[in-house]
Amino acid sequence: MMRPRVFVRNGRLMKMWKRLDTKEITMCDKKMRQLLKYIETVVFAVLYRLYNHWFVRQYEHLKEVRMSMTCAGLGLLLALFMFCAGQAGAQQSATVEKEPKTKLESFQARTGAVVIKGYSRIGNVSAVGTVEVTAMEFTDAATGKKQTGIAIEIKGGRLENTDISFIDYDEVDSLIKGIDYISKVTTEVTKLGQFEATYKTKGSFRATTYSSSRSDLIDAAVSSGYIMTATAFLSLQQLGELRAIIAEAKQKLDSVK
Repeated sequence: MMRPRVFVRNGRLMKMWKRLDTKEITMCDKKMRQLLKYIETVVFAVLYRLYNHWFVRQYEHLKEVRMSMTCAGLGLLLALFMFCAGQAGAQQSATVEKEPKTKLESFQARTGAVVIKGYSRIGNVSAVGTVEVTAMEFTDAATGKKQTGIAIEIKGGRLENTDISFIDYDEVDSLIKGIDYISKVTTEVTKLGQFEATYKTKGSFRATTYSSSRSDLIDAAVSSGYIMTATAFLSLQQLGELRAIIAEAKQKLDSVK
C-alpha cells in the first residue's frame, strides 16, 4: 500500500501515520504466515501421498519376490524328492535284476567262466511300441553245457521305456498256449462290464487281452520288467503275429540242437 504524499509538520499526524504503518506490516506478516502454513500443509500432503504410493508398490514387489522364492523353493524340493525317489527305484530295480528268475538269466550271470552267446533275430511287431523276438543260445566254453531260449525286447510306445524278458526253451510252449487262450477270450467270460486275461512268464513277460471301454473291440498289450515296465499296445491280429514269431523262434532253436 503506497503512502499518500502528505507533508505534515504536526507531530500528532506523524504518530498516527507510524501506527497505521506498523499495523499494516503486522497484518501482512500474519497473512504471510498463514500462506506459508497452507503451502506447508499442501506439500506435506503431496509428499505423504507420494510416499504412500511408493511404499505400496514396494510392498507389492516384495510380495511378488517372496511368492517367486516360495514357488522356486517348492519346485526345488519337488525335484529333489523325485530325484531321490528315482534313485531309490533304480536301486530297487538293480537289486531285483540281480536275482535271476530264469535259467537263461542264471547262465549269463555266471562269473569265473567264459560264456559264449549265440543269437538270431527272428522278427518284430510294431504298433504303439515295438516287440522284437530273438532266439538265444548260451554255451559254457569250459564244459560245453548249453542253455537255450528266447528273448523278447519291448520298446514302450508311450513312456518309451525299454526292457527285455528271457524265456527258457522249456517255457516257450506254455507261452504259445497261453497266448492262444487269451486271444479267444470274449466279454462273455464274466458277467461284469470289463475283463482282462493275462499270461505271465517267469522272466516277467506278460501278454494281456482286455475289453476296451471306448468300443466293443478287444485289444492286447505285452509288457516286460519288474518295476519300470515297458509296454507295447497291440491289436488281436498283431498279437497273433507275435505268437507266430515266437513259434518260429522255437523252430529255430530246434534246428540247431
